[in-house]
Amino acid sequence: MRYFVAVGEELHFHRAAERLHIAQPSLSQQIRALERQLGVAPLTRTSRRVELTPAGRVFLDEGRDLLDHAQRVVVDTRRAVTEELTIGFYGSAALTLLPATLQDFQRQHPSTETTVRELLFGNLQDLTDGRVDVAFTRLLPQQGSSDLRVEVLAREPRVLVVAAEHRLSARDSVRYAELRAEAFVINPAVRGRPSARWLAEQQSHGLEGNVAAEAGSLQELLTLVATGLGVSLVPQCVQEHFPRPDLRYIPVTDAEPALISIASCPARHRPIVEVFIELARRSAARVI
Repeated sequence: MRYFVAVGEELHFHRAAERLHIAQPSLSQQIRALERQLGVAPLTRTSRRVELTPAGRVFLDEGRDLLDHAQRVVVDTRRAVTEELTIGFYGSAALTLLPATLQDFQRQHPSTETTVRELLFGNLQDLTDGRVDVAFTRLLPQQGSSDLRVEVLAREPRVLVVAAEHRLSARDSVRYAELRAEAFVINPAVRGRPSARWLAEQQSHGLEGNVAAEAGSLQELLTLVATGLGVSLVPQCVQEHFPRPDLRYIPVTDAEPALISIASCPARHRPIVEVFIELARRSAARVI
């Protein structure tokens, strides 16, 4: 079929043979065998030219479709045995560990197709539904869904982020108790509800846990803070990766550290997921 399509498109045996990288006598022999199988003449040829018969035009159109379908079958079959891994991350949780882990993973498993997706704060459904295989989060083990396994990999300092004109913007550092008058822009683990850990920390420092707004992503959180709507506590890596002239980052000397955890759904685990999680553990031990 591939030989006939080449001849039917070129209408020249020599050019078709060159296109197929075969000898012209071999091509002619194959076309004659095809004609005997069909029982009709798809081509008329003289010493000067080759033309398609009405039957040949039909056979050419159908042949192109058949070859296209055959190629799709090959691709789909290969895809069925190709490992795929979708990696999610929430906000800043991936800034420190994802690049190193992904580099190690791709070096060791170059044939695995990997996809990286940013997830909205408070939305765990992509994990539980299987659209994401594994995700970098800020969750504690007990904060996740009962369907999820959450493992803390590392901890890092947190800083206060405020608008450039905020009353604290010139400070070198602050203590948590100095934030009693502030309302906070938060990124809740569960939408519509501040995390129990965040509220407990607020209360332990004498704060009431005033919430100015909830953000669905890190960029949204920073933009809300920059408008002066509220302040926020963010991991130190955010200061390093997102310097902005309309924001100021200030160390908080007595804030609890931020967590970096990795979440997955054990019911949907494949060996390749466990491989990635183990590499994330090694990256945490090496990088942080």
